[in-house]
Amino acid sequence: MANPSIRGHHGKLSFFENGKPLDVLFITKADVNQDSSFSRAFYVGEALGEGDQTIDGWSGSVDVEVKSGAVDDMIDALITNNLAGVGISDYSMVLTEEYGDGTVRSWAYFDMQFKMSRSQSGQNEKVTKKLDFQASGRVPL
Repeated sequence: MANPSIRGHHGKLSFFENGKPLDVLFITKADVNQDSSFSRAFYVGEALGEGDQTIDGWSGSVDVEVKSGAVDDMIDALITNNLAGVGISDYSMVLTEEYGDGTVRSWAYFDMQFKMSRSQSGQNEKVTKKLDFQASGRVPL
């Protein structure tokens, strides 16, 4: 029997500040992208170029429904620390996938920076916030 694709409830996302869990709840969507650039070198006398790439880290975004001030509290603390010139908190994220065959894989993303945006529509729409992020790297757990 084929191994089934996983659905949203089989992927978990947790954020941490200085190793302590952050209360960023009610995530409706998460996008994580590998940042990389491709390049080619063309040598005299060679018919084909040689490919290469840079490994630039990771970036993405998280959409959340607003049910508390948790996201604003995180961003306000980040801004206050940054403007005061003190050591900025160490932010990280753990992404976990639970596969249909019972195995689990997790990765920790580290050295993260965030920025926030907000969306509000009419009476029937929910207020949402988006956290855009970048991370220097990830390691398997």
